Amino acid sequence: MPVSSGSSLLDALKRSTDVLRKERVPYVLIGAWALTAWGKPRATLDLDFLVLVNAAGLDRLGSQMTQSGMIVDEEWLDLNPMLRGSQLHLRFKTAAIDLLRPRDLHDRQVFRHKRRKRLGDGSYWVVAPEDFILQKLKVRRPRDFEDALSVLERSGAGLDRGYLRRWARRLGIASELDYLLSL
Repeated sequence: MPVSSGSSLLDALKRSTDVLRKERVPYVLIGAWALTAWGKPRATLDLDFLVLVNAAGLDRLGSQMTQSGMIVDEEWLDLNPMLRGSQLHLRFKTAAIDLLRPRDLHDRQVFRHKRRKRLGDGSYWVVAPEDFILQKLKVRRPRDFEDALSVLERSGAGLDRGYLRRWARRLGIASELDYLLSL
């Protein structure tokens, strides 16, 4: 499980998902917490959610999150004006919470392929390991490649390689996937 200051990260996870469930917003946990479910965990002080809402729905969700004790990070929004309407950055105690809208067809597919996983005392929707790998390869940063490799090493034979290959071709990352699978 990721490291946090006290239990604020677990509190933020529960609080965030309570709001998402109450508002009936489809979500999947992505990022370092999904890595915890499928690969080699690493320390984090943030939660990343992919949420299936439009821009107005994201604003409404931000209002609901603030009613639940979180704070919308307006300074972050001012520093990242191109992300307004597609991503929301919130704070709860020492935890950061990012709500991201889908950016492509694959991000939308993630919701049909999600998995239920137990984390801490709760059960949450988490991106499937195949989709986690694809998301990380799309970003193309060294740390993301390491995360994808970690999931490949831990999940290995259990991965749907046909699914991975089909989506990698569609996303233009087939050579990155081939390299990863060759290791």
